[in-house]
Amino acid sequence: MNIELIKTELAQRVEQLVITRKTGKKATMKVVHKVKTWSDKVAETEDLIHKVYHTLHEVLQQNGIHFKNEIEKETFVNFMEPTVNDLVIKNMID
Repeated sequence: MNIELIKTELAQRVEQLVITRKTGKKATMKVVHKVKTWSDKVAETEDLIHKVYHTLHEVLQQNGIHFKNEIEKETFVNFMEPTVNDLVIKNMID
């Protein structure tokens, strides 16, 4: 398993995900500029976190990486957490 390759692929997929999200929101923002509440921002961030982890699982599956058990999987996910956090912070929408 090439972890750097997985990190790179994950970063590219997350950037594409964010581009898709921003493109979809631009059309509605032209009509109405909605002021987001703190809870809206938190919900958007939580949604992004879930999508990044979902994307990580997709990248692992597409690269044929399977874990022997849940403990091994959780260990890897915990190892990837700093990368996931960096990606989320980098791609949060203000």
